[in-house]
Amino acid sequence: MGTLNVVTYGNPVLRQKAEEISRIDEEVIKIIEDMKETLYTQKGVGLAANQVGIPKRILIVDLPQEKGARRIILLNPKIIFYSRDKNCAEEGCLSFPEVWGNVERSNKIRVKGIVFSGKKALKTTVIEAEDMFARVLQHEIDHLDGKLFIDYFSKEDMEKNREKLEAILNANKEKLGKVEL
Repeated sequence: MGTLNVVTYGNPVLRQKAEEISRIDEEVIKIIEDMKETLYTQKGVGLAANQVGIPKRILIVDLPQEKGARRIILLNPKIIFYSRDKNCAEEGCLSFPEVWGNVERSNKIRVKGIVFSGKKALKTTVIEAEDMFARVLQHEIDHLDGKLFIDYFSKEDMEKNREKLEAILNANKEKLGKVEL
């Protein structure tokens, strides 16, 4: 297992729609193991594969006890139901260091996907999620669809984070040569 580098705002892979996993082989298993190690090292609650530069439909959620204690690895996740009942809460993101803003999300969702456990995929299933678990799943599935949490920010939250966002973009311009907003 190894830790992967988390890509940051401006890296084009974050705006790319991730590809579905057609078969689970050693490469996919290695990606999952490395993503688990990366999420643990970064002390995050969720990670999508394109956040580590891999445009594949893989996500991991690992909520600690105080946030509902949910751990899941999903392949090819798709939200099939959003509740009309929504709430607004502050979110952060490993791809946006020190950037925080309020995002409105559905309180309850249903997600269809392949649950991965151990070294094998279980059958395609539908997962019911609510509260923090639903919020994190929506955030990570947005990543897989090329959407970013800042897309939901108010003008005030964008302004509050403007300098941090510009600093992240400038660092990526130097590293990548080009960035994508």
